[in-house]
Amino acid sequence: MHTRDLNSEVMAEIGAVPGAEIRELLAKGRYSCESRWMMAMVAAAGWDKANEMNRQVASDVGEGEMHRLMELMRWDTQKSSDEFMLMTMTAVELFLPKKYFDYEFKVLGEGKLTSVIYSCLACTKVVSIGVEHFYQCGCMAMRAGWYRAMGIDVKETLLECMIDGDEKCEILIEPRGIS
Repeated sequence: MHTRDLNSEVMAEIGAVPGAEIRELLAKGRYSCESRWMMAMVAAAGWDKANEMNRQVASDVGEGEMHRLMELMRWDTQKSSDEFMLMTMTAVELFLPKKYFDYEFKVLGEGKLTSVIYSCLACTKVVSIGVEHFYQCGCMAMRAGWYRAMGIDVKETLLECMIDGDEKCEILIEPRGIS
């Protein structure tokens, strides 16, 4: 076969796979990499340093993700609280598939919302191996990167946390400086 024929065949094969299955494949690769990276860091540098580095990497990755998403969606920086919520909710939907991260947003008005997480693959795995007392979640750092890419200051307050034994995580999200 010629390269051109192979390229066409590859694209046809990929095109036949439903988008949700491709997203799941990518999510599995991401979570597998993250968990192996974290445990390698713990083994090499201990929990404190591994948690610090995990938060920094999550923040940097989040910023890059949001820049790419904004470019793909042809979004400029948000100009209103509605645009902020749309951008944040779209990023969660794309980067954190429901199969691994069951959540909902509750719009509170005045640009505020809560993110309620009912199940999270990272929390489930951390608890299953008994390291919840050492692990510090990187999700708030990831979203901080998103907000940095959007050019907005956001205050997040953790109201409940599964790693601390609560039945869910609940995060109050308050963007500042937009209306």
